[in-house]
Amino acid sequence: MVRFESLRDWITFLEQQGDLARNKEEVNIWGDISAISRKIARTDGPAVLHENIEGYPGWRVFSDGLTTRRRQLWTLDVPAEGALQITLDKLKGGKPAKPVIVEQAPCKEIKLFGDDIDLVKFPIAFTGEMEAAPHITAGISFIQDPETGWINAGIRRFQLAGRDKLFNLVLPFQQEAMIFRKYQRMGKPAPIAIPIGIDPVACFCCMMPAPAQFDEADNFPIFTGEPLKAVKCETSDIIVPATSEIVIEGEMDPVEVELEGPFPEFPGYYSALRLCPVIKVKAITMRSNPIYQFMYMGVPPSEGHNTGAFTYEIELFRQLKSLVPEVADVGVLSTWSLTIAVSLNKSMVRPGLDKKLATAVKAVDAGRMVKNVFIVDDYVDVHNVHEVLWSMSVKFQPEKDFLMVPETAGILLDPSETVIGPGFGYSGLSSFGVFNCLEKLPPYNEGFKRGLATPPIEASKRVDENWSKYMGK
Repeated sequence: MVRFESLRDWITFLEQQGDLARNKEEVNIWGDISAISRKIARTDGPAVLHENIEGYPGWRVFSDGLTTRRRQLWTLDVPAEGALQITLDKLKGGKPAKPVIVEQAPCKEIKLFGDDIDLVKFPIAFTGEMEAAPHITAGISFIQDPETGWINAGIRRFQLAGRDKLFNLVLPFQQEAMIFRKYQRMGKPAPIAIPIGIDPVACFCCMMPAPAQFDEADNFPIFTGEPLKAVKCETSDIIVPATSEIVIEGEMDPVEVELEGPFPEFPGYYSALRLCPVIKVKAITMRSNPIYQFMYMGVPPSEGHNTGAFTYEIELFRQLKSLVPEVADVGVLSTWSLTIAVSLNKSMVRPGLDKKLATAVKAVDAGRMVKNVFIVDDYVDVHNVHEVLWSMSVKFQPEKDFLMVPETAGILLDPSETVIGPGFGYSGLSSFGVFNCLEKLPPYNEGFKRGLATPPIEASKRVDENWSKYMGK
């Protein structure tokens, strides 16, 4: 397998594959970078390294390394066919291991403290037109439990609020909030580290949902064969990837809050202004000639959506399979994991299995955000929205194949949640819809007995095997 020990290794690999664009045309942080990223996501385009940033001479900005499924699969070294099961087998058979702490690290080549800290000099790009100030969108939050030493890592957004100040949207249902509340009860600031520009495998590990008290970085050797190389921060005991392009170190005040937002959220609308914790930046370390990483978010598709979808597919598949063995595949159709499709082994479908699956979706940790689930037969590709909609169109009857569960737990950022509960404010509530798009069981299966209208199976196999020849390649 190809090893990526740094973002720079990943960029080199993508260029060798012909899947990287080096953009030498001048772009600005006010909208060019985000507009290019959105276009890449909508056209299945290459990753891009911007080398000419207006107002930021010498800086480079990288984006869209994980936007497409092919690049995601390269990262984890898994084939497209059966990707979730293969990844699950790796997670089951692999052995997590703690990172190896190194004394010398590329991310320590430059160190900034005190008056030398100035985040305004970094090419932090605006994501949307209505942002009051830009957000760091590809930063990974590393925060340590003061009682157990557990280091939680997850991709977050941080709004620029000054040369040495950031705002952090800490959502109450996230593990980051669980840890931060401990510091608040102690009346102490929470140390936090924000690496930007880490290798793609470490990025994936940090995005995968994991149980509390499990360090996400410990999954790194499952995919690479060797533990992550990490280095201790300058101002805390938190460890971060040693090859990070940039590491911002700070403290999150247990009391101080300021208005954060608006931000182009993953549901596709701007967030409201919210009172959020303030991070006081204590140090910045980075590589020589660092590469800043940007991740677009807003109306899907985007790199953020597509990467989040894959990581949630892996965890939903893993967690659901243990409760419902009949699960064949899981696909996130839209908006992180708000709408998903789950296929069931057709030979194992029985009365009531759809309701068992629906209950399991909301019972597992990875299903916390799911609002809509489409249940389909195993010959339907759950990653292809056209096949899922076809299945809904010909196997679903709204009168009897739809189940709605009212007043489920909300996620705060879904703009439709304001219509649930009393008044017009946020109630904390959502609802859950289940669409049974399976072929019906006897005696209601008369319409499906005549079989699927497809070419002969043997012909289809020959075409798959000889596709490049037919296409003249």
